[in-house]
Amino acid sequence: MSIALLITDRDLSTLYQGLKTQLPDVDIQCWPEIKVPENVEFVVAWRQEKNAWQAFKQLKVISSLGAGCDGLLSDPDLPKNVAITRIVDAGLAEQMAEYVLGAILQIKCRFHDFFKLQQQKKWQTFERLKGKKVTVLGIGAIGDKVARTLQANNFIVNGWAKTAKKDRHYPTFYGNSQLAEAIKEADFIVSTLPFTDETENLLNKAFFQHTAENAWLINVGRGQVVDEQDLLAALEKKQLAGAVLDVFQQEPLAPQHPFWAHDKIIITPHISAITDQRAVLSQIVTNYKNLQAGKPLINLVNIDNGY
Repeated sequence: MSIALLITDRDLSTLYQGLKTQLPDVDIQCWPEIKVPENVEFVVAWRQEKNAWQAFKQLKVISSLGAGCDGLLSDPDLPKNVAITRIVDAGLAEQMAEYVLGAILQIKCRFHDFFKLQQQKKWQTFERLKGKKVTVLGIGAIGDKVARTLQANNFIVNGWAKTAKKDRHYPTFYGNSQLAEAIKEADFIVSTLPFTDETENLLNKAFFQHTAENAWLINVGRGQVVDEQDLLAALEKKQLAGAVLDVFQQEPLAPQHPFWAHDKIIITPHISAITDQRAVLSQIVTNYKNLQAGKPLINLVNIDNGY
């Protein structure tokens, strides 16, 4: 049988060659040159094109190339009765923790302000920001790594999750009833939340009514978690000091989007954590072999939870 790499936004040579080496007897087909889709039982997908699934008559497993799988689960054409798996990569958590720490430090050191002065050729000093309280929204494997990294750098960390987490080494809150309490004194609010029915637009007008006017929002989870119009309104009303955004409702961000020109928003193009194709290869190979042997799949997604 065959594996198809249905990935539309990056070079796949590393992943392709790795799979050919470890599975020499398996036909590996790469988008857009998938010539025999009827032989495919296993697909590795990321940002698949619309109406991608109809040709795969024997499909049994879809593996997300990343830790997130909302791009699959939100696809209206996703086949029924197909197992969904995702990548669990410690390297992704480390990258995201570095990004968040770097973002907070550049805000505290006022690099954003100094860069604007540089464009104007102005020599001017600013006092550093003193806030050290951080609330991390979403404290699964990635969010917990972010929180622990910040703790190790002398930040005061709280965590919030949908359900109670009792094994974390920092104070935690859970459920919608405790969300306002979790963020009300935070100098930095970091979202690593996945996109689910429960998190869609969770950071909205009601949310921003509880944020401190000096607080910065850093979103490295999913763009759909933030109501973008409500964020713009919160910045206008000075309910927030600013935002660092790596993810957006629609990507790539449209050229006319107001975020581009906003002086209180820092944008990066969804690069806070990028899957290393060499690092995830073994998980894909293991799941393909488990499928063929009738063994349980690893990193299986709970479709009801969305992760």
